[in-house]
Amino acid sequence: TNGWRTCRPESVAMNSEKLLAAIGYAVSPAFKTDGVLVIKDGYIVAEAYPGRFKIDSMHVSNSMAKSFTSAIVGIAINKGHIPGIDSRLCQYYEDWDCSNKNDPRSRITIRHALTLTTGLQWEEDWSKWDPDTNDALKLGASSHFIRFMSDRAGINEPGQEFLYSTGDPMLLSKVIQETTGKSAFDYSKKHLFTPLNMSNVWWTRDRAGYTSTAWGLYATLRDYGKFGYLYLNQGRWEDRQIVPEKWVERSTRTDTSVKMWGGYGYLWHVNLPHRLSFNKSSYPVDNIPADGYMAEGTKGQNIIILPSKNMVIVRLANEQEPKLDKVRFLNMVLDSIEK
Repeated sequence: TNGWRTCRPESVAMNSEKLLAAIGYAVSPAFKTDGVLVIKDGYIVAEAYPGRFKIDSMHVSNSMAKSFTSAIVGIAINKGHIPGIDSRLCQYYEDWDCSNKNDPRSRITIRHALTLTTGLQWEEDWSKWDPDTNDALKLGASSHFIRFMSDRAGINEPGQEFLYSTGDPMLLSKVIQETTGKSAFDYSKKHLFTPLNMSNVWWTRDRAGYTSTAWGLYATLRDYGKFGYLYLNQGRWEDRQIVPEKWVERSTRTDTSVKMWGGYGYLWHVNLPHRLSFNKSSYPVDNIPADGYMAEGTKGQNIIILPSKNMVIVRLANEQEPKLDKVRFLNMVLDSIEK
């Protein structure tokens, strides 16, 4: 809780030279990597800060914040603050009439927000930084996240189509705040960050005070590693269950009750070989453990959790083009594990 143990890679059956080569690839100047961390068997075996970013610097999460929001929802459900994932969001959004059967928004549930299947009108293209083709940028520029999302039209039946939407998890900010009486950030400080001793953390909010539950979390490289290690241990931290074990299991796999992408869970990227097969790498995904999953944010943010290897890998960056080949990097790290 108060600090990380470190050891040489050989102490946890890893090859130093091969691991160093993997880290060397990740911190290649072209990729603009700010920090890399490899945790094996509970020990930090590799850590690098190739630029101005330091061990106590705070780094933006971008969409990795979505996975933190997933954890908060699981905690709030377990504590009885949120009734359950099938609670309808229209209870919390005054402009959405729960009795209007002609409005698909009346049937949107927490489950749909977690799986990005709300059916709300949305366009999110990250191939270029253009508000005309990216509603996430419009959402951020609005400075009133909840109002922006409340005004979105329902164009598809909830649960029938997966559409990557940064707006969907933003809907949960209001749910968390109204059910717990605290902002998502204040609630997470009490029930997640403080137990993990993540004291150097910040989460942005809109002008109405709602936490930006889809992005905007700031923490250190090692603290992002703590979150990954918490999930690696099924939500348990030392002698305390922080995130319910069943929620960790449930949120890091696909939900068969909705029509969604096979590479996504409850605001986590799951089924890692399948998910990374879309990265168009020339390196094989076959060596990547099927039980792996990750939190991911644009510009190179990742918390990668590999339960069968008892490993967590964190990378923070400000990449543009070229981008790190995650499949290549993971193959290099996995190759450093002695058979």
